[in-house]
Amino acid sequence: MTATDVTLNNVALSVAVPTAQILAVRRPLLAARRHRVIDIPGRAGLYRFDEEPGDRTIGLVVDILAGTFAARRAAVAALAYWADIGTSAELIIDDEPDRYHTALIDSDPAAIEHLLHAEASLEFRVGPYAHAVAVSTQSVAVTAASPASGTFAIGDLVTAEPVVELTANDGTVTSFTLTVNGYALTWGPGADTIASGETITISSLADAVTLGVNADVNLTGTYDVAYLSMVDVSGEFPLLLEGTQTWALEWTGTATDITLEFTWRERFR
Repeated sequence: MTATDVTLNNVALSVAVPTAQILAVRRPLLAARRHRVIDIPGRAGLYRFDEEPGDRTIGLVVDILAGTFAARRAAVAALAYWADIGTSAELIIDDEPDRYHTALIDSDPAAIEHLLHAEASLEFRVGPYAHAVAVSTQSVAVTAASPASGTFAIGDLVTAEPVVELTANDGTVTSFTLTVNGYALTWGPGADTIASGETITISSLADAVTLGVNADVNLTGTYDVAYLSMVDVSGEFPLLLEGTQTWALEWTGTATDITLEFTWRERFR
């Protein structure tokens, strides 16, 4: 079964243009390859610079049938307004309702209009990965003296950038080093202290550490600069990998009961 409807910016095509039908969807198998190779004299082979993937393009072939000339023209205009909203927005194709693409119209398509029929091919520039509509969470209870470590498993097949909330439950934390899958981030010691019952947020999306609970509930990588606590931060922000995750926490302070709350959006090729 192929896709029968597409939602852009929370508006379904079937609602915006009731007489439109999707004839075909073109989705690249992989995102654009951005690695580079250099031919170096005196060296066997080429020198390769590996790089993260680039954007993709999703194509939609849309067909419109109408009962009158005026209805056909109005439907074509409605299709233009639906597709061109002037900014990036979530694009959901109904055969994969659990994920969205961050999309922006990336072409100036021509609508071929016949008597009571029109057709157009729309191209949307999207990111290298689709993102899950629902966020994933994993809570880790640290109920021991420093240092502590453990593992947990996730079902993701693509590396994810988590937001980690560290909460001191029964005492203070004056500094810590959080290591996830070999990525170690150190905070403190400095002017800030995590008091009992308080939280600090480590965002791999924003590469930022902020005081207080995570305010970026939609996981877009935003934060309030008023709560930044980056003066005493060093190391690498954590990443979640496929399968089993390893974590370790070393800290100073009086707390012996700490909660680590991981929140992330699963990514899909």
